[in-house]
Amino acid sequence: MKKTIYCTLVLLTCIFLTSCKDQNSDIGLDLLSNEMDTEFTDTITLQAFSVLEDTINTTNASANLLGHISDPVFGNSDAGIYTELSLGGAAVNFGSHPIIDSVVLTLQISGYYGDTNSMVGIRVHQLTEDLDDDTRYYQTSSAGYNPASLNYSPTGYTVKPNTSVVVDTGVYSPHMRIRLSQQFGQDLLNHQDDLNNNMETYLKGLYIGATSHTGSRGYMIITSMTSALSGVTLYYHNDSTQKARYTLSCTDNDVRFTHVNHNYQASSNPDFIQEVLQHNTEIGKDRLFVQGGGGVKTRITFPYLEHAFDQYNKRVVIHRAELVISDVNYDEQYLTHPINLTIQGIGKSDNAIRFLPDDDYYTSTSYFGGTYDPKKHEYRFRITRYVQQLILEQNDWSNTINLVVRGSAVRPHRLMFDGTDPDSPTRLRLEIAYSTF
Repeated sequence: MKKTIYCTLVLLTCIFLTSCKDQNSDIGLDLLSNEMDTEFTDTITLQAFSVLEDTINTTNASANLLGHISDPVFGNSDAGIYTELSLGGAAVNFGSHPIIDSVVLTLQISGYYGDTNSMVGIRVHQLTEDLDDDTRYYQTSSAGYNPASLNYSPTGYTVKPNTSVVVDTGVYSPHMRIRLSQQFGQDLLNHQDDLNNNMETYLKGLYIGATSHTGSRGYMIITSMTSALSGVTLYYHNDSTQKARYTLSCTDNDVRFTHVNHNYQASSNPDFIQEVLQHNTEIGKDRLFVQGGGGVKTRITFPYLEHAFDQYNKRVVIHRAELVISDVNYDEQYLTHPINLTIQGIGKSDNAIRFLPDDDYYTSTSYFGGTYDPKKHEYRFRITRYVQQLILEQNDWSNTINLVVRGSAVRPHRLMFDGTDPDSPTRLRLEIAYSTF
């Protein structure tokens, strides 16, 4: 009789775990532990190695990257922006005999990475190729542009991402200001009719690219091209006024994308070179790597997990399963770790990237995790449902997942962390609390 009641309780628990609408709560975990003799393991075998990222879509992303980074582990990376521009109103009217005073490209700064005391060469070019509304652009995509620079002078630029900018009598949020050539500005003033009647043909857009840097590491800024602070502003005078201005901006309807170039051959880290570039998967036992900007991801496989509970005929309840990533990269001053990582599930039959059933797309960030814990120097992901379904073969899940920087298209941060060596106390590991019946 007691055995029947016990089995009924277990079955009801399984039904609750798989069908309850709100499964994000920890309530009941301690009770289950007491009633069902919960066991714990962190010795499930993991295999992991880091590889170059596939292409990622950067078309009209929420932000764009711009800058140049010199990294002793990940080599050199530079990011540039391709963007269309639109008129600031229904029509342009520069007045009679407009004369350019100055023209300035402004870029709002919503974040940064690296050493902002460095100077980075930023070069602005005029596009010679149309950007297509129906094309998906990736971090490896590019478009044709005039090699002649539009910059007023060939200089390097520093940024102050936390300092407001004073312009005339106004105070504005942090942004970058790049002066462009007088000739470019005057040409725009002289072609008022072209701007009004054939804007996309006359001015296809801009490429804003980064070259080498001076300083310790260089930097990348995270900028919003659709911000009111971003655009090309013409300062001019005409026969009727001595002080006028007009801004060409990037709207939500304009095509824009980020191009990122990674030169991993500049790495001086032997583990990175052997694992990521030479595909020596054994290095994954000691060190693993991830990098944003469409750079590097870590592939994690649980080779025996599906059969780990075969001795119980798969009669197992997974109360909690957590993937733990221990950070060993908190000594670098400028090249800081990502605030958030995320996990990509992979379909077993089609190898397609999918959201895990635990992903915050279905649950919540507080449930799924992936946020850096500065006290423990680690990230944790709750993947309970994925592990339960994998064991019971209830879904078309591969036993392999990808670990990537969350928001990789707009986050250039990187991370080195411990591998799968079972003798390391800070190893990459899967912690499981479970009961069998």
